[in-house]
Amino acid sequence: MTPSDPPARKALVTGHFSTVGDLEVLGHVLDRLRDKRVEHVVSPYTQDLVGLDPGWVDAATLDPAGFTHLIVVCGPYAPNYPVRHPVIFDRFRHCVHIGINLTMVAPLDECNPFDALLERDSDRIVRPDLSFLRSVPRIPVVGLCLVRSQREYGDRQLHKQAEVRLRALLLRAGVAVVEMDTTVPRQANRNGIGTEAEFESICARLDAVVTNRLHGTVLALKNGVPALAVDAIAGGDKVTRQAELLRWPEVLALDSATDDDLDAALARCLAPDARGRAMACAARARDLLAGHDASFAVALEAEARPDRRPPVTGQRHRLSQMAARYRHWKRGRFPRRG
Repeated sequence: MTPSDPPARKALVTGHFSTVGDLEVLGHVLDRLRDKRVEHVVSPYTQDLVGLDPGWVDAATLDPAGFTHLIVVCGPYAPNYPVRHPVIFDRFRHCVHIGINLTMVAPLDECNPFDALLERDSDRIVRPDLSFLRSVPRIPVVGLCLVRSQREYGDRQLHKQAEVRLRALLLRAGVAVVEMDTTVPRQANRNGIGTEAEFESICARLDAVVTNRLHGTVLALKNGVPALAVDAIAGGDKVTRQAELLRWPEVLALDSATDDDLDAALARCLAPDARGRAMACAARARDLLAGHDASFAVALEAEARPDRRPPVTGQRHRLSQMAARYRHWKRGRFPRRG
């Protein structure tokens, strides 16, 4: 090192890192450190977040003597933080302390331990959040619409396996996931959707839908959104029949599809031509239904034939009624979420 060279710098970068906004600001700060060729190590305040990124470390494992800077990034900063996180603030107290994009909870006259402070907000200044400077790539947005149980199908239903495999598929694909649920009323809907307009308005804005529901498939295609339809009934059932009728090719049987099959089908649903193919299926459906209203008008003229209907009286009928009332009460009292 020549006399004109600056001393080697090494920074410990710390913070909450518990929201996506925190991560965007952290990414911007790390980019600037790389630009300045400052060696750095990232350690969140709490050890349980260390595994969030393979490059992060536990500050307790570091030798503070090798560091020149402590950079605290994003989120609130309160006067009790050094007491709450002594592994960081006490062991690295000799470093140059820099605060970036912080909300200073207490007035600066009472709490400002930083040698340099570029806060987001304090009693002296308010700045835009630093995430405005971070460029983040756009990725496909895929709806996940699941049915978790259909006891009508007995042992043929594979819904639990479907959920596990479809969530793993979306994780492998690296897409953004929007949870969807067709259940009504709103208090029973896992995602707070209460009307058909709400469901379809969300659905229409997606790049694709992954579903094991018939109406997940149908309402996606109706809106020109490609659907990866997975039939979770062993041997295939209504999901397969509907997709085949509409000539929608991206339907797979869960009990025979491999993970590679699922990956390839989702890739086809996200291809540039997939939306046009979905719109063509919707047009075919409307063509096939062209005579339905006339058929319904004829059906209204049919004569009643009670002899066609089986008897439903007896103890078993009363028990079924009681069970149905209980299920209705339970859905209203304990809405399903998740």
